[in-house]
Amino acid sequence: MQVAVTRRAPDSTAGPAWIPEERATLAEMIASYAIEGALASRAEKISGSIEVGKAADVVVLHQNLFALPTEQIHAARVLLTFLRGHEVYGDDRMKD
Repeated sequence: MQVAVTRRAPDSTAGPAWIPEERATLAEMIASYAIEGALASRAEKISGSIEVGKAADVVVLHQNLFALPTEQIHAARVLLTFLRGHEVYGDDRMKD
């Protein structure tokens, strides 16, 4: 997501962006991973958005991506992952 938003390598903040007119917004990138991905796989009736009756595939991050500088999106840590409403990953640091 960070590369699409900044059009730079994750480890580089210096220098010009690659084809800056092709930058996406963070909101566009989140949508592309969620509802747009579901639409592309023709699964929009069961996934892609948080709605009653849908699959409840959710990732919880340790920070709000919109509050981070765009050059730090890559540093957001996954705390929890749910697949079909069941926890499939939990960061052990959350259990302290």
